[in-house]
Amino acid sequence: MQDYSMEDKMKNIKYAVCYLVIILMASIPLFNNYLIRGHDIYFHLMRIEGLAQGLRAGEFPVRIQPAWYDGYGYAVSVFYSDLFLYPAALLRLLGISLQDAYKVYVVLCNIATALISGYSFGKIFRKREIGVFGSCLYTLAPYRLVNLYTRGALGEYTGMIFWPLLIYSCILLLNEDRKKVQIQKGAVLMGISMAGMLQSHMLTAEIACMVLLLLVIVHCRRIFHKEVILAGCGAVAVALGLSAWFLIPFLDYMLFERFNINSIRNNDIMIQRQGTFLSQVFAIFDNAVGQSLDAGAGTAGDFTQGVGLSLMLSVIILMLLCIRGYLKQEERRNRQITITAAGLGVLMVVMSTLYFPWDRLCRISRIFRYIIVKIQFPWRFTGVAVGLLVVVWCAVLNYTEREYDRRKKVITICLAVGILLLSVGHFVIDLNQRAERIQVRSVKEMDTFVASGEEYLPVDTVLDELKTQELYKDDCVEISDVVYRGTSMTMHVKNTSTQQAGLDLPRLYYAGYQALEVMDEGQHFPIEVTDGTNHVIKLMIPEETEGNITLSFREPWYWRLAEIITLLSAGIVILYTYKIWTREKLKNE
Repeated sequence: MQDYSMEDKMKNIKYAVCYLVIILMASIPLFNNYLIRGHDIYFHLMRIEGLAQGLRAGEFPVRIQPAWYDGYGYAVSVFYSDLFLYPAALLRLLGISLQDAYKVYVVLCNIATALISGYSFGKIFRKREIGVFGSCLYTLAPYRLVNLYTRGALGEYTGMIFWPLLIYSCILLLNEDRKKVQIQKGAVLMGISMAGMLQSHMLTAEIACMVLLLLVIVHCRRIFHKEVILAGCGAVAVALGLSAWFLIPFLDYMLFERFNINSIRNNDIMIQRQGTFLSQVFAIFDNAVGQSLDAGAGTAGDFTQGVGLSLMLSVIILMLLCIRGYLKQEERRNRQITITAAGLGVLMVVMSTLYFPWDRLCRISRIFRYIIVKIQFPWRFTGVAVGLLVVVWCAVLNYTEREYDRRKKVITICLAVGILLLSVGHFVIDLNQRAERIQVRSVKEMDTFVASGEEYLPVDTVLDELKTQELYKDDCVEISDVVYRGTSMTMHVKNTSTQQAGLDLPRLYYAGYQALEVMDEGQHFPIEVTDGTNHVIKLMIPEETEGNITLSFREPWYWRLAEIITLLSAGIVILYTYKIWTREKLKNE
């Protein structure tokens, strides 16, 4: 018993060292005193700073971030969940520089990706060493590194944390030998992974829904059973419950307000020519720096968009195993997992290319057009393709281990990891040589008017006018003692006329702002808040009135109810997960 315990401890240390090496390799570009200027990095740095300033002003959860547009505020937190950014925002409150807070966030994402992928792939094939192997391939995948550094796509690389967990949950639900506890576990894990994607990157969640729909079509016979359907409904309930605090405000604005994100525009956009070339799909030494260029520009200026040869090789080896009949010797469960992962993985790769008929699909209906246009770039499907092809590599390694052929096992690992490390090494060198470097210690070193597409602004807002627009009032209105705190404002206002007068404030108008007038006698009176010039807040000051007015953002009651639902859902999920874990532990003993 003592020898077994010592052997088990040594294995744990070995695995811990492997994970540490993987995390450090994925974090190499962070070990310096600057940031790589990713395409979207300023947008996400502003999200962290805006969240920190909102917390500093006493707002929780933060809905309108006050740092944007020189204090006018931006409802980015309503449309783009900030749940996972709170640790970085708290570091800002503790005095850590903005770029260091961002770096800590990236490291935390690398840790989460390595551990969750290792857990998921290891559980799929019931071997911890395969989990480490899969974690290495997934965490260091060139496309993921591009999201981390070249693009600075915080939402997408955060969403990629949950792909392996979603794949594992699907396998639990679709396994022919599934038992009740496996179905329950699959439902919970699927709900958690979908909630994680929803609150990381909505487009990743949209792609996940497409993949799940394909699985339903392919495995309809297994899915249309009472226990699986109930588990699927449970997964939806978990995802919606954990995401209610974000989804209810999001839907409230999307359905009942007019912003750039939900306005009818860009109807002529076609995305097919933004797809990857075949040469990029099989690349080893691809660009670490570049843009997403139109197909007419070729590949010279593109960044890495394909899965790369290191992962596509798994499909080639699998085909050779099938031709020689080796796959038939694999147990039925693993064979079905491998074939499904390979088929879906290759399909996702094809969908990421410019050869897939995206433009033709756009012409079928307005609904198809709306969904496809929102994806923006076909190469977004590379993210899920990476996860699926890693499953194929894990299946190949599992086969070599089952055959007890150490030589084949070493060759498999060397092929996969060796080619991957060549790609990673080239990526880091190219990034260091050609990437633009920036230093952003605080919001003072940034342009607060940076916004990716200005999606969350009221329709027809003119940003240039906000740069010069200040307090605007009718001549009969006198103001003094103006104090700004986050999204809130307090001021002393006097209307000397016998008519209602207007007062435009340096705050963008979003539904939820309220104003109260406090008279000298201590009485409170509501002040009408409307949409003013260039969509700033306009207060309608009553005639012959004088007092202190406080403007602040107040969540509707149903937003607060959604937050309570999320807290209750989180508590239930934690208790239920503990119950399932206890059952598995007792069973293993």
